[in-house]
Amino acid sequence: MATFAVVAAFALWWFAFPCSCHYLSGSGIGDITGPVADVNLMGYANPMQTAQGLHTRLFARAFVFAEQANPRRRFTYVSMDACMASQLVTLRVVQRLKAIYGDELYSTENVAISGTHTHASPAGFLQYLLYDITSFGFVEATFDAMVQGVVTAIQAAHDSLRPAILFLASGDLTSASINRSPTAYLKNSEEERSMYDTDVDAGMTLVRMADAVSGSGRGALGWFAVHCTSLNNTNRLVSGDNKAAAQLAMEWWAAEAELRALNLLAEVANSTITTADAAPGDDMPNAAVLSMEAAVATSSAALGLEELETPEGGNEPYKTMFHLHPTRGQRHRALAFKPGLHGGVPAQQATPVGTGSPFLRFEPGFVAAMAQGSVGDSSPNTQGAFCLDTGLPCDLASSTCNGRNELCHGRGPAWPDDRASAAIIGLQQFLGAIRLYDTAGMQPPLSAPLDFRSVFLDMTNISVSASEWTRPGRTCPPAMGMSFAAGTTDGPGVFDFTQGDTRGPQLWRLVRNLVLPPSREQQACQAPKPILLDTGQITVPYLWQPRITQISLLRLGRLVIACVPGEFSTMAGRRLKRALKARFATAPNTGGSNDGPEVVLSGLTGTYSSYITTWEEYQVQRYEGASTLYGPHTLDAYIQEFLRLADAMIAGRAVTSNVQPPDLELHQVSLFAPVVLDWVPPSASFGDVTEQPQPSYWHGQTARAVFRAANPRNNLRINLTFMAVELLITAFEEDHPGIETAAALIWLWQRQRQRRSAAAIEAPVATDSRTSPCGQELGANGSAALAKQWRTVYDDRDWVTRFKWERLNRLSPESFATLEWDIPLAVPEGTYRFRY
Repeated sequence: MATFAVVAAFALWWFAFPCSCHYLSGSGIGDITGPVADVNLMGYANPMQTAQGLHTRLFARAFVFAEQANPRRRFTYVSMDACMASQLVTLRVVQRLKAIYGDELYSTENVAISGTHTHASPAGFLQYLLYDITSFGFVEATFDAMVQGVVTAIQAAHDSLRPAILFLASGDLTSASINRSPTAYLKNSEEERSMYDTDVDAGMTLVRMADAVSGSGRGALGWFAVHCTSLNNTNRLVSGDNKAAAQLAMEWWAAEAELRALNLLAEVANSTITTADAAPGDDMPNAAVLSMEAAVATSSAALGLEELETPEGGNEPYKTMFHLHPTRGQRHRALAFKPGLHGGVPAQQATPVGTGSPFLRFEPGFVAAMAQGSVGDSSPNTQGAFCLDTGLPCDLASSTCNGRNELCHGRGPAWPDDRASAAIIGLQQFLGAIRLYDTAGMQPPLSAPLDFRSVFLDMTNISVSASEWTRPGRTCPPAMGMSFAAGTTDGPGVFDFTQGDTRGPQLWRLVRNLVLPPSREQQACQAPKPILLDTGQITVPYLWQPRITQISLLRLGRLVIACVPGEFSTMAGRRLKRALKARFATAPNTGGSNDGPEVVLSGLTGTYSSYITTWEEYQVQRYEGASTLYGPHTLDAYIQEFLRLADAMIAGRAVTSNVQPPDLELHQVSLFAPVVLDWVPPSASFGDVTEQPQPSYWHGQTARAVFRAANPRNNLRINLTFMAVELLITAFEEDHPGIETAAALIWLWQRQRQRRSAAAIEAPVATDSRTSPCGQELGANGSAALAKQWRTVYDDRDWVTRFKWERLNRLSPESFATLEWDIPLAVPEGTYRFRY
């Protein structure tokens, strides 16, 4: 009966949207974590911020889209848990794909790789020197892990390619970001600013991927602009920051929802509940609704957010403001909800009436990505910027405290707990994403065409013509301004630099003129930027910043993805999207929809070339303007070239690049020291427990154990783990294997389980399983019989675990690993142990 109801609902849905399967889609995931010790963390350019362990593993999430009628016509989009894309990584990934699949299927034209912009990922993977200075040059381990992980993700997506139905929805999430440079934004014309309700890009767009046969969810790809700087520049653990929190929560949600749906269907089949009890109802919550609500709660618990209290005087961290963008025939709907402490949302928001099947269904291996957008001036530190010494707000124009930039820091929603702030900003994105996922299923599916165009640009001397969208001028060779060194409120700089300075400190102007004075032509071209580093003229030992960048357009029906090689400010992104939307609105065949084109901006994609602001914002010379490499007409040049790509796509013309990027891998310099020696005292062994956990713990406490360790750089444990929390079970369940026997993301799906409330749990016991200097498990008590008594329930991919590694002192070969687990309220009572 239950099976018939589900099939009947799907049949009704299928005939409601005839001929809806125009695409093939596939998704995959790959581990790109890299080294988690000693290496500099990329983003804040702080040489003292080196890795000392792992908070969450980093992943590449790949999606392949192809035409069903012509499967060789396809493109690949990858979102990495990395600070940005790397031109050299893209070149190597495409090179490996060609070696696997031949020269025709994948190229730099149809492979787009973006970064989420986490400032807690290992550095050293870019081929231009300026971005690798604080990591002491190129870090081969970071680069290799990233390339291999991206290739693995694309291979998985390629192998899972099959008929799919794609849905699209968009809305505004206004509670997860603020503008960190509002004075620069205000320099844009009042007429332009009046087009928008906020000074930050609050738009969220999501593609929902459903299997064409079963209708089950196979993946979700979204875009939302917010800096991954919830974890500040004192953090020493590798982490995906708030984007990882959003993605992990959505993947948890899908797995929990599917497990609960299967349980409910089983109850219907066993006549424990009736079909009517499980089906949607208008008057009261039903089993399906409560099941989805519980799945949302579980995802919130997975981020450790059950009982977080609002700091005194702070904003409400859980208050989510979300507005759906209406489509034709739909009236505008707005939503403002405050989840309970367990993350529950009103029932109608999770499972709306009239969507067909009473249950959302998901396939194993569901992949969710929340990619980056116009991130340039957006900040997750939603309480604003305050002075460390006085507690008062920073000076708005200069972002200083008593004239010093170092004291001005942004505060996240759970300040001073940055990890909780990252979880909350991630939760906000997750709640917005599942709202869109739900809404997308009620929209007409996307339909043809599928298309792509890409071109490499020499950004050092592009002539820009006057048009409706651009002002005349030309671009310049790259240069960094004085305010670049002032940093931002997310990560302040050093010395006496300040934001919004169009002259620069006199001392530093003197130093610049003595060391590397810019030419008069360069100063005039970059004006009013006071140049600190004229990187365009530095070629020793190799290029310091890119001269050649890449832009791409990807199209799925009415969805147009503009892939940009840097961090666009809010208004810069809005201008580009407006221009492209106007151009595509006049094009025939917008994908079978009357709603017109939906343009999203994919930030930090293909190449990284710092920031892109509007001409007006550039005049202020805050950090973003000072980091706009190619002068005040950078944005105009990109808009002009994107419109040329759009014209070629609409007309069906091929485009060719007149320039190609350099391959500088053989020129890379690395001063990053290798691991020299790992050592323990003669009476000790690697893996010995030096600090046992407490005898027992309550929910909400943190369990902790310390082991004698080796440097984790010896073995990156790709697709494995540095730590695990294991539960002692009385009977081994063959249908729920542990993660040690699973591959890629399957571990996440397989380990989902029904949870029960408990007041207390027995303490984790540290195992005597050893780790050798090369990081290989020696398995002192890893017999087959014993292995069947313990099941891994958490590992280093989870938000609530931490693997910390440190030496006794800077030069000591002796080191220790501290394993920590924040015990969620939903964890069942039992006996647990740590495994290192």
